Amino acid sequence: MDNKRIYLAPMVGRTDEHYRAFVRILSKNIYLYTEMITCDSFLHTNRKDYKVKEEEKNLTIQLAGSDSKKYGQCASIIEDNGYDEINLNIGCPSSKVVKGEFGACLMNYPDKVADCVYEIKKSCSLPISIKTRLGLGYEENLDLLFSLINKTKLSGCNKYIIHARNAILNGLSPKKNRKIPALRYSDVTTIKNSFPDLEIYLNGGVDDILEIRRNIDKFDGLMIGRKIYDNPMFLNEIEGEIFDNKKVLSRKSILVKYLEYAMSPQNKGTSNYLLLRHLFSLYYNTGSSKKWKKYLHDIIQADREIELITNFEELTHGEEIKA
Repeated sequence: MDNKRIYLAPMVGRTDEHYRAFVRILSKNIYLYTEMITCDSFLHTNRKDYKVKEEEKNLTIQLAGSDSKKYGQCASIIEDNGYDEINLNIGCPSSKVVKGEFGACLMNYPDKVADCVYEIKKSCSLPISIKTRLGLGYEENLDLLFSLINKTKLSGCNKYIIHARNAILNGLSPKKNRKIPALRYSDVTTIKNSFPDLEIYLNGGVDDILEIRRNIDKFDGLMIGRKIYDNPMFLNEIEGEIFDNKKVLSRKSILVKYLEYAMSPQNKGTSNYLLLRHLFSLYYNTGSSKKWKKYLHDIIQADREIELITNFEELTHGEEIKA
């Protein structure tokens, strides 16, 4: 595990500042990502004013767009705001993203992506990475990916996070694109072997400790998303089994620490919904899951005191892990 990294994947509508704070309580070792942010959204909203907090260290911002000059404008602000890395989204397959001419469709335009990398490199000193797919459509060749890497590495990118399946731009929703086509880990290994001087990270389908152990030494690290969101306590397993951190927290301790964060001055005026919406799966796969979800829902809906989250009574007798 020396120098190997595990990243929390960027997830739209999920990896906001409150979720990142929640994750950091569970894991000191995982590297964090923002949600995908378009360059226009970053430049023309208050997102450009967001300063990275101490608990968010090792935070990568993921940008999306196709205008190289806008990437450059974003980059200098991003560096001043305390981010650790800039990532380009060249992998999102949604129809909205394709219509906006960014995301996975840019695999067809490697020169344009290389220009974006160049403008970022010219505007800041932060590391630059690209998150992408193996290819487009149903053809299982790596021509597009080889072209993308060969051109963007010359512009200053030396790190690639590869979702180990193609992106299907027509006829499949983003949700289905996370399951179809089949994963091809061996092709990501081919990329790693072909570019030994670059950092290559595997993304897609890594959802248990066995898969982490099986793959992490083949690459420079891994990226995991929805498995962590759906079951936050998986981070406890990662901390204990992968990072050899035996000081893992109970759910009750996690809630106490999260309450400290939620009650901090920086969150004054923030709604219970925004602060608590990422906590619903904390008791995933336990006998207390249904009870917890109802309890949390009631606090949010009735706008009750947020301190009540630490009063939740787990089912301590006969609690079973569900198959």
